[in-house]
Amino acid sequence: VRRRVRGTALLPRTTPAQVFLLLLDLLATWVNDLLSRLDVNTENTPYVLAILALTLAALVLPILVSWLVARIMRRRMSERTRMGVAVGVLAFSVIGAPLVQKLTGQINNLVERIAIDFGTYAVVLTIVYVGAGSILGWALRVAVRQITSVATRALPLLMLFLLFGFFATETWQISDKLETGGHRTNLWLVIAFFVVFGSLFLISILRDEGKAVLVKHRASGTRDYVAMLWQTPLDGLVPDDDSAVRNHALTKPEKLNLSLVVFLAQALQAVVFSVVVFWFFIVFGLISVDKSVMESWLGHPPHDSGTLFTFTLPGISDELIRVSMLLAGFSGMYFAASIATDSTYRTSFFDPLMADVAVSLAARDVYLTLWDSSARPVSYPDRGPLVLSGDLAGDLEVQPIP
Repeated sequence: VRRRVRGTALLPRTTPAQVFLLLLDLLATWVNDLLSRLDVNTENTPYVLAILALTLAALVLPILVSWLVARIMRRRMSERTRMGVAVGVLAFSVIGAPLVQKLTGQINNLVERIAIDFGTYAVVLTIVYVGAGSILGWALRVAVRQITSVATRALPLLMLFLLFGFFATETWQISDKLETGGHRTNLWLVIAFFVVFGSLFLISILRDEGKAVLVKHRASGTRDYVAMLWQTPLDGLVPDDDSAVRNHALTKPEKLNLSLVVFLAQALQAVVFSVVVFWFFIVFGLISVDKSVMESWLGHPPHDSGTLFTFTLPGISDELIRVSMLLAGFSGMYFAASIATDSTYRTSFFDPLMADVAVSLAARDVYLTLWDSSARPVSYPDRGPLVLSGDLAGDLEVQPIP
């Protein structure tokens, strides 16, 4: 690893993101074209659910393929091969795909489309260069790893409350009024309101308890470092001497980086939770709420189909999509508030996150020690996984744990 070289292997590092955007664009175009040609029987719930599964696949498949590409490039390709693959993907994304779409009649202005693709790639390149891609990728992996806990612990408790809101006439009427002139501007503003309040809750717990929780998990001696770095690239490289590895203080940019990583990881947990709630109510509404019931709640017949971003969903009404979005936004804010105020949620979601951060900091300590062998060591407490020096030292009153 070379310090201060942000541009190292920059082109190959953008390849997974390019694959994701390319597949998402192609699949979205294909699914929308397919759905526009189908004569969907909106009264046939299983058929509508099959259409919904196809749409979900078009959203999920690019994520899985881009993750697989990143894994293969990182573990099974040489540097020269990675560069060749990166150049090939870039050329096809920016020039090849627009040409294919032009020949098949999917787009009209080829030059405009190529310019948009070049601009998109420039944005991706900038994001990867400043390190935002690595931060977002790590935070997303942590959030996905905890999706089981989200489904088994947080979701059932909230469902008891949300189900009453879902069957309330006022919820449907409010969500119906949030769309004006065919636009969901007001609905998105309400969701943005939930996002702001949820972010404030997450910032509060990070500010008030993040430091103390990290101290609890941080390594302080050789045994801690060996245990935490087991099955990592630094496994077996921890010096035997207890005084050899020390807690290297974080610089201000690194502290900002660490805070951003933890915040994004928590925020993405809330996003994952909201997405699960959204699709739950879409499927639940298709099964349990008849159109005649919707009409009695709304005062007008629901639409036969609705839209979700660029996707048209036959058989799923706009009204059901809006209600599901509203409840999903509220559930994300509720989840963030629960992390900040409920000890059970904090133990399930926040503590494991800080333990993962502690592993990354342990790897950093060992790496910097190996890099700079002339660094003067500091002493460690005789007992417990607590660090009393470096960036975590200060006004914390910490007692060693036997």
